[in-house]
Amino acid sequence: MTLPTIVLVHGAWHIPANYQSYISALKAQGFTVHCPLLPSCNKSLPSTNSLKDDVNLVRGLISSLTNAGERIIMIMHSYGGVVGTDAVEGLAYPRPSANGQQRPGGVIHLLYLCAYILQPGTSVWDIVQEAGFDKIFDQYVHTAEDGSMFPLDPGLMFFGGDDSVDKETIDEALKTLVRFPKESLTTPTVAGVWRHIPTTYVLTQKDYGVPRVYQDIMIAKIKGEGVDLRMEDFDTCHSIFISREKEMVQLAIEAADDPRNAHLS
Repeated sequence: MTLPTIVLVHGAWHIPANYQSYISALKAQGFTVHCPLLPSCNKSLPSTNSLKDDVNLVRGLISSLTNAGERIIMIMHSYGGVVGTDAVEGLAYPRPSANGQQRPGGVIHLLYLCAYILQPGTSVWDIVQEAGFDKIFDQYVHTAEDGSMFPLDPGLMFFGGDDSVDKETIDEALKTLVRFPKESLTTPTVAGVWRHIPTTYVLTQKDYGVPRVYQDIMIAKIKGEGVDLRMEDFDTCHSIFISREKEMVQLAIEAADDPRNAHLS
């Protein structure tokens, strides 16, 4: 089997460098991996970019790959789930061409790593409010006058509750974090591509970035629509691509050969 290409969409406050070890591990298995830098995380203050800019960038990449015949697995972490979901709209496999024939490229699987999986018209902030965390948000995240945010304790947010990651790895991971515009969390999404693209969702029990209560709220809404979700649950932190790297590589391998993708053969 020819492996599909992976588009990895990183989370808020992160840049591709944070995922380098995971990317290398995926490449070692034979995957081609693209992890574009989201415009909202480009270090400009105040941020001149938004969720729409992030979506447009990732959509442009996916479009170019699928037009070239690539079959894509989307791996999305945290806020990357918002971006990736909207970016995939209209690019699922199979894609008909102008003459009605099937194009060889398209997105075949969605893999959410403790990521936001939202119903159309919903924002991240809607989930924060539904969970009642809007009242304590400022205890964990500082919002500057320019509208940019940064965790008050990034070590806690991304690695809290899981002592399986050594201090050296955590310290290295925190070096490249950047500020992020709050506006991107309050912008509603537009797509629900998980309704028709095979989807795997990874739950995390010790998560301060996308707390488990957020995950449970979102999953309940998606499953309430009758969506066939594969779910995997890990007793770990928000940075699961670091704390459970080997397992996340294995899930990518399994997503490539998921029986729900059988129509590709």
